[in-house]
Amino acid sequence: MPVVLERPPADPANSVGPLSGRYQRQRVYIFPTAQGWLYVLMLIVMLLGAINYSNNMAFMLCFLLAGLALVCMLHTYLNLVGLVLTSTQPKPVFVGQQALFPIQFDNSLGLAKYAITLESIAMTRQPLRKRRRQHPPISISLATGKRLISNYPVPATRRGVLMLEQLKLSSTFPLGIFTAWAYYQPEYDCLIYPAPRGRAPLPSNTTALEPVESGTQSGTDDFAGFRKYRAGDPVNKIAWKAFAREQGLLIKQFCGHGARTLIFNWDAVAYISDIESRLSQLCCWVLLAEKSSIHYGLEIPGSKIAPDHGTQHKDRCLAALARYGKP
Repeated sequence: MPVVLERPPADPANSVGPLSGRYQRQRVYIFPTAQGWLYVLMLIVMLLGAINYSNNMAFMLCFLLAGLALVCMLHTYLNLVGLVLTSTQPKPVFVGQQALFPIQFDNSLGLAKYAITLESIAMTRQPLRKRRRQHPPISISLATGKRLISNYPVPATRRGVLMLEQLKLSSTFPLGIFTAWAYYQPEYDCLIYPAPRGRAPLPSNTTALEPVESGTQSGTDDFAGFRKYRAGDPVNKIAWKAFAREQGLLIKQFCGHGARTLIFNWDAVAYISDIESRLSQLCCWVLLAEKSSIHYGLEIPGSKIAPDHGTQHKDRCLAALARYGKP
């Protein structure tokens, strides 16, 4: 859902309400900075001196500087107006990594933008030195008609769904005596997988040998032939020589006594007391089984996934682990 900082439409019937995600001019705020208030104090002192001494040159300088402040206020305000913000779905990450929220800045409606800062509202409540050390804000500049996609990083400290708090766009361009700001709420959240930690090997008590016909399922014994590529198939099974001969994407199949199948269930990690450590061990097993091209399934309270393999299957299993116990 795009968010636009622009002037309101001329027709009141077509005006956009506050719930539509469109920022109008009335929703861009501006206020003097600390340097700005010092600038105002200096102008007042100069004006009092000019009145006391009836000095025309002092009056001229005072009014010239006041006019400069008004022009600066207008440029600071226009530095945000006309900017379009659009958020997209971030990729899932593991606990301990950085969740990257892609945000697109589109400046096709306004003038060139300079030194615009983007940071979380929660970060603005912390001291400036601590905020810049732990989570430095993003600063961008955009020419007219240009677009830019910037990833806003947030530390993924907990498993589950990470909601990005409201963001604040601000600018003190050009002289730093005024600051203009507006607020933006991203539409998407980020799924945080458990950290893949655990030293236990793949459990043998959940391993089964399933008899299959030759060439119908991926095994680990004798070569049985090819089949067409399907989305999610492991890359290491692709027959690259056949692809080089322009035969298309084919998957190498093997046969033997059967394909190895694992079922990762809650009882397999019952010896671990901490729930998060259990989920981390299951996550480690899922990644290890996927890397080894083993068919595997997942059975945890509230979720049961049939054995399969491939990228899509891995993502379903990891998503189930991430959402375990979450509303």
